[in-house]
Amino acid sequence: MSQKIISAIDIRADKVICLIAQELQLFDEGKILQLIGIGTSKLSVKCLKPLSLETEEIQNHLNSAISEAEIDAGLKISDVYVSISENMKSDYVEYENKIIEKIVTEDDIKSFFETPKFKDLYTDTDEPLHSFPISFKIDNKKSVSDPIGLKAETLLTKWHVISTSKNYLNKLLDLFNDKEINLKQIVSSHYASSLAVLSDDEADNGATSIDIQKNKTIISYTFDNQLIGYDTIKVGTYNFANDISQVKSIPIEEAELIRKHIDTMNTNRIYEKKLEKFYEIYLHRAQELSDIIRNIIKKSRFNPLVSNNIVLTGYGAKSLSVQKLLKRYFSNSNFRLGSTKKINGSKTFLDNPSLASAFGLLSYAMNHVMEGDKNISKSKKESIFSIIYRFFKNL
Repeated sequence: MSQKIISAIDIRADKVICLIAQELQLFDEGKILQLIGIGTSKLSVKCLKPLSLETEEIQNHLNSAISEAEIDAGLKISDVYVSISENMKSDYVEYENKIIEKIVTEDDIKSFFETPKFKDLYTDTDEPLHSFPISFKIDNKKSVSDPIGLKAETLLTKWHVISTSKNYLNKLLDLFNDKEINLKQIVSSHYASSLAVLSDDEADNGATSIDIQKNKTIISYTFDNQLIGYDTIKVGTYNFANDISQVKSIPIEEAELIRKHIDTMNTNRIYEKKLEKFYEIYLHRAQELSDIIRNIIKKSRFNPLVSNNIVLTGYGAKSLSVQKLLKRYFSNSNFRLGSTKKINGSKTFLDNPSLASAFGLLSYAMNHVMEGDKNISKSKKESIFSIIYRFFKNL
């Protein structure tokens, strides 16, 4: 049995999370991940964009989360995968190439990363994070789900590319430059959450994951194990607390505590009389968010592919009111609350939907291998951008 250590840091508006897992290679079961350390550092209620904080403040949160996880695991981390949830955009790029051997191979698909179309995605302002081949067409006629091994003259591939800004990446890189920790890869939290909560069957046959974060809600669409698209709603748990704060003229910190209490209240009966005056304010926002989610999913061009399975996750997924509304709206779908798959550990953590994107980072790290893995940790001068480029080039 062989093993290695994988570490992940999820930087979110509500907290910074550091996870440490041990990858075990079992002879009879293959690879599994065992959670051995977890550390968190909670950000202020008013924080909506963590990388907009003063450098010293966000560094302190990182140090606190890392230190707690290292003590829990009984070891020091040297490499880390980091997720981000801000400053991302989608592009859809079509690439057609001639099949030299007349039989489509994996190299024919990968050849996209050698083309000007891919290199042009690297601009003065933006860098690609992820590229997903989401559809294929043989000889510009027949659409196929898997072209490898088929006879063809040409192959047309549509790629879904997620990019982020150079400035944002540079901020992240600067945070880790002074640490003795190598930043191995930056991952979209949209993608990470889906990796954590979707079963193999859901990811293959189509699913929608709804990630309610503090400062927004992300609706991600997965089909054939590829993230084919996502939508962003600028409403999150902060808006619930802010509504209560504004209407009742109370501090936002007090309103946030009230929001958390109402999250777990039975929606058929208000057990705590003192919260009744806040409940209608909360419910109005829950209704609004649920309506927006329903309308976006119904109108999405991906809906026919991904509407059979709806998974709710994220910081705001514990709201019983939102759960009830969405379950009613999607009564014809398999609707459930998301929990982390394929990782061993305490169910207290694994069943917590607010930790999904952090656990998804671990799943990503276990299943993605980057070229030059052994050498990257030794070179602090090497740009994270060149690492990302080599990663795509060698998919």
